[in-house]
Amino acid sequence: MARVEIKLPDKTDFSFDIEVRMSDVNAGAHLGNHNLVSMLNEAHLNFMKHKGFPDLLVEGKAFINTDLAIIYKSESFYGDVLQIDVTASDLSKYGCDIVCRVTNKTQKRLAAIAKLGMAFFDYQTRKLAEVPEAFKKAVAS
Repeated sequence: MARVEIKLPDKTDFSFDIEVRMSDVNAGAHLGNHNLVSMLNEAHLNFMKHKGFPDLLVEGKAFINTDLAIIYKSESFYGDVLQIDVTASDLSKYGCDIVCRVTNKTQKRLAAIAKLGMAFFDYQTRKLAEVPEAFKKAVAS
């Protein structure tokens, strides 16, 4: 079976802490994968807010998810604090990757690495839109 590979950037633009809640724990008594996806989305939303785009709209264009890959490195449990470091990488004509490093601060170890493929979309034309200049400037700084 081919394994997913995600290259972590040398530096990240934003860091977000979140605690594993009891409702995030599955039958295996650890953080459930669907709940980690929710945490990654929360970190992504906060990253966009940090960059000046609190509603995920940039120059009227929506920033939508096109794919997602996660590499799990270790378990996380109820009460653990996760630090999610976020950066935008691989900017293309229509979008970029949002790369996340999830560190379990409580256990002092890497919990996961994730990549969210993102694209800009114009809901009026129902088509992909080119990356807005405001976004290019925000992620370049």
